[in-house]
Amino acid sequence: MKKHSLALVLLTLALASCGGSQKKSSKYPENFKSIGDAGRVDYIIRNAPADSVARFIIYGALGRNPEAPIDTVAIATNHAYEVLTGDSLDRFAAEYDMLVESLPLGDKMKIYMLAGSEDPQGLGYRLGLEYMTSIRDNNKSVQDIESELKEFRKACGTDTAMYRRFLIGFKTVLKVDHGTDVPESVYNKFINYE
Repeated sequence: MKKHSLALVLLTLALASCGGSQKKSSKYPENFKSIGDAGRVDYIIRNAPADSVARFIIYGALGRNPEAPIDTVAIATNHAYEVLTGDSLDRFAAEYDMLVESLPLGDKMKIYMLAGSEDPQGLGYRLGLEYMTSIRDNNKSVQDIESELKEFRKACGTDTAMYRRFLIGFKTVLKVDHGTDVPESVYNKFINYE
């Protein structure tokens, strides 16, 4: 009995190792990169749940899925809104909004810029105003916030105006919410932060 078990294990290992030399097949059709954003979104709508469509668009736009890039966020997102209906549309919209909200500041800025739906002058202010929600929802410490702000500053690159506007929006919320549910340590550290 032990000889048969050992033979079965060896055969299983041999068969499993043979598959390693095969070319990895894509989960997308061969022409996927050439069918445009609307075509790629259509394919995902037909083959995945609506919340996956939202993740597909956002991660594709951020370059996290090289096999399935999204070149124009506005086209991809608008197409999903045109095709999806009912509960599927509701799930897509909820996941899209939740995912954008949960992105690190740099990625969130990039998605807003790629979507083209935000006034570039007002984007920094909006990000600053919205950031307090992220701090509250995730119970971020002073160290977490400081680390994220440093990363965001790097993501802004040479666009120092974006970073300055962000700080103005963030400090505005700090002042308005001071004495409520904002920890005093957060207020003290960031009210004069540069």
